[in-house]
Amino acid sequence: MAKKMDRIGKALGATRQLSLKTRPSGPLEWIQLREEIDARLSSQGGRPSDPEWKLRRVIPLKKASWDFLRETSGKLRVNPGHLAAILLERGIDSFKRRREGTNP
Repeated sequence: MAKKMDRIGKALGATRQLSLKTRPSGPLEWIQLREEIDARLSSQGGRPSDPEWKLRRVIPLKKASWDFLRETSGKLRVNPGHLAAILLERGIDSFKRRREGTNP
């Protein structure tokens, strides 16, 4: 990620770079999510998936949550279940970091 930030900063003519303590939201977050999906999901001749995913579980959701996943997954051109898994993993990682005190 640091290399990408260096390239972006150089391309924009930045003289310095600052780390933000807040998570991006809005269009930047959508771009980052799309990049993460592209990097994680690959196809070996079938449906694209993350090669690290070894477990499949049924997780209950509110209808409104599933509707959000379906709508959002269409915009990102990804399966709603895959999007749910990636968002769940992001949330778990964030929770762990906050618990350990390593990321606000």
